[in-house]
Amino acid sequence: MKTALIQMRTVLDKTQNVADAVAQIAAAAQQGADLAVLPEMFCCPYDNACFRAYGEPEGGPAYQMLSRTARELNLWLVGGSLPELDGDKIYNTAYVFDPTGTCVARHRKMHLFDIDVEGGQRFMESEVLSPGREVTTFDTPWGT
Repeated sequence: MKTALIQMRTVLDKTQNVADAVAQIAAAAQQGADLAVLPEMFCCPYDNACFRAYGEPEGGPAYQMLSRTARELNLWLVGGSLPELDGDKIYNTAYVFDPTGTCVARHRKMHLFDIDVEGGQRFMESEVLSPGREVTTFDTPWGT
């Protein structure tokens, strides 16, 4: 099993981020990757002010791209995460697709990152994101 852990620069243009992700996944597949893993919030600046604007419901454009790319490149794909809109809530959600493009898992980040250092940095995911409630596993040819 060969795994590609993809790192990429995220810009303000969601369409460009998605296109860059596809290009990086394709490059990983060309190098023999069986499984590609995108970074957290791969299509969105990591900023509370951006999560709703860049968000989409399950099955939205970024989700469809992940499914299509997994199928076309015949590989397992962990979609890092993206802001998932579900009613009035926003989740930091990772989708996993098998080589047929079928979504085999959805994980909503459970432990949100909150930091508030007196006189220093403050970033509170919990002000915008809702926590997931389930531990997520999925089966692959290499194990669970």
